[in-house]
Amino acid sequence: MTLIDLSGEIPDDPFAWLLEAWSARRWTPRPGAVTVTGWTAEAVVVEGRPGWVLQRQATPGEAVHGSGEAFLGPDLAGGSRVLVNRETNGAAGVDLAYANVPFIWSDAGWGLHIDTGAPVLMDLSDDYTVLVLDPDAAFHTMTGSPAEMIAEHTERTGRAPLWPDWAYGVWMSRATYLSADEMAGVVAQLQDADCPVDVIHVDAWMTGNVFRDFTTNWAVDRDRFPVGWTDRLREAGARVSLWLNPFVHADTDLAAELHARGLLLRMPDGSPATTCDRSYRNLVDFTNPAAVQWWQQQILDLVISERPDALKLDFAEEVPPDAVTHDGRSALVVRNSYATLYQQATAAALATLDGPAMPLFCRSGAAGAQVTPCHWVGDTPSTWEAMSGALSACLSLSASGFALVTHDGGGFYTAGTSHIPATLLDGGEAQYTADVEPELYARWAQFAAFSPVTRFHGLGLREPTAYPQPWRDAAIAALRARREIVDHLRRAHEQAAATGMPVMRPMALITDDPEGRRAHTQYMLGDDLLVAPILQRGGRARMWLPEEQWRPVMGQPAVSGDTGWVDVQCDPMSFPVFERAD
Repeated sequence: MTLIDLSGEIPDDPFAWLLEAWSARRWTPRPGAVTVTGWTAEAVVVEGRPGWVLQRQATPGEAVHGSGEAFLGPDLAGGSRVLVNRETNGAAGVDLAYANVPFIWSDAGWGLHIDTGAPVLMDLSDDYTVLVLDPDAAFHTMTGSPAEMIAEHTERTGRAPLWPDWAYGVWMSRATYLSADEMAGVVAQLQDADCPVDVIHVDAWMTGNVFRDFTTNWAVDRDRFPVGWTDRLREAGARVSLWLNPFVHADTDLAAELHARGLLLRMPDGSPATTCDRSYRNLVDFTNPAAVQWWQQQILDLVISERPDALKLDFAEEVPPDAVTHDGRSALVVRNSYATLYQQATAAALATLDGPAMPLFCRSGAAGAQVTPCHWVGDTPSTWEAMSGALSACLSLSASGFALVTHDGGGFYTAGTSHIPATLLDGGEAQYTADVEPELYARWAQFAAFSPVTRFHGLGLREPTAYPQPWRDAAIAALRARREIVDHLRRAHEQAAATGMPVMRPMALITDDPEGRRAHTQYMLGDDLLVAPILQRGGRARMWLPEEQWRPVMGQPAVSGDTGWVDVQCDPMSFPVFERAD
């Protein structure tokens, strides 16, 4: 879900002061010392806020990976990152991200994790400079191979737990389905077309208009979602996922009650804090054990009442930096980690229930969020360029220790669609359409089918049956092919749980060949599948083939050579995914 083009005043950037100070390198020394192996460290003050500046020389020719979602990555060397979790409002081609992780590593053999929930800014040009806005940050350095450093990092911060086999299937969604009957119709339509659908997700299960409020009120709309609705969908063959966020509408009795009990983030004057982007949204204070307990009871009540199979934990980026936490800290130091606290509180509640762990599907996060365990890279536009950016963000997030990453299959939006769900929920006239360019939709569906998690979502029709031939059949064939790799995905997930090795593996993780390490538009999916998504019209991809024997998995792509850099040409039913032949 995104806030693009929707009602509500967008205030000035609350981090303009930080970006200006960073650009001018405007900070002053303060007393303090810390040892960070391989870096010089200076205690500083930035616009009255204490922190640290780290510096080191770049190693010639090295590549630097990690930092969470880097839409301009995955190689960060020579560039910069602003690690501040943001509601990106569907932006593409810029350094904005929902999930920022201050963990980076170099193929020259060094790594750095900054244990903080505060903003971190990185200049990774010739003289590396890192600014940390947290005087209490801890610094962990490491050496070794990329896989060894990710293993060390995830051993300290956590690894993705396993989940049920059905979660490796196809997740279908739209922003938003409007009723249980509509969802049942979609499931039946897909099944009639022999198109896999294992999970169906709904955003607007609550009363009111969630596409105007963007808050959680916990009240099920029984006119649209009658008692037992999830059971009926399960009987039809589809599991059910429900949408949540950690915000409360300020103009409600619930907000007043939670504020009176001290369960909301507050401003220095004691008033309830509101999100940076929407002045009507209060935030549950997950630094307060009593607030965590209240939240967890809401989760348990919802699960008992509605019997969902999965939860989508959205938002949590726009924490106001001037707010105050329960323990008296500036909310600046939990700007990024607030999302992790929210997700982990939810997971802890679910862990008290009998049965297998319920999958969580999350957007924002920081180091440690990988335990919740799946994250998608947010609301990308439905363009070829944005699909390429989503691939870069997935690779960077994987390199940051996140085992299960994914993206919105088909992209989230095209121009002129943002009004549709709010209009429909108000009872107005609007219509979802197959708004994505058909070739782009099918190629993105193929990319989704060979990602760690396959999920479609957007402000238009994202079901393959909505698209014309040959692209309809191309998308459905890819989703059927996914069913054949579930065992492979489970094994890769088991490796991630044991070692931290992500399911989607950037080439820098699996080869020492300098050419292969520069192959930034492909990846290994587990041990044995090599994937190079098609990122342009015409079915062409350029990829690097390791010196092994490979056989195609989907169709008969035409390959210009056997090893090294090759050109691959694909008809609609073919896709550049290859399996080890030995």
